[in-house]
Amino acid sequence: MNVQNENKLNAGRARSMDLITTALFELLEKTPFAQITISDICKNAGVARKTFYRNFPSKIAVVERLVDQVFYEFMQKYDFKTSGARKIYKYWYEYILCTKEFSAIFFDPDLYLFIVEKIREFVQIEIEEALYNAASFDPLYTDYYLSFAAAGIASLMREWMKKDYQTPSDTMAVTTARLLSGILM
Repeated sequence: MNVQNENKLNAGRARSMDLITTALFELLEKTPFAQITISDICKNAGVARKTFYRNFPSKIAVVERLVDQVFYEFMQKYDFKTSGARKIYKYWYEYILCTKEFSAIFFDPDLYLFIVEKIREFVQIEIEEALYNAASFDPLYTDYYLSFAAAGIASLMREWMKKDYQTPSDTMAVTTARLLSGILM
């Protein structure tokens, strides 16, 4: 296959993946994740079932794609090496304000633990160096630190979303920094 045809195929595949991802998140606004079928997603996306399976092994893989995209876009937009924790938290809350459809994941009981785990992966990447340099850090408990931080961040975000994002992102950043400061002391 030549490069031009390969690019067309990749563009077509990306379009299908975007349609499927959008369809699932539209459905999540009114239907719990467990009740959404692959057929529902395909119908809403306007794609054939085989198109779904050509792009995703499962519906959780669709959710993972969106979450990974959100974290990737966020990490590309902000420089973690030169920003302090409070600034990063502020950027995060501001970013979430721009991607509110992401909130459907936080309120679905079948997806909440999934999002906590994805936040844990993100936290591990972004605060690992600070964690290892913290005076109170004990490497034997890394998993506990990371799990605590991820669950705390997810819980704060969920509560903020529940309150319709009324608390300013600056205040949320300060709150997050205060609550997580015990981990990084």
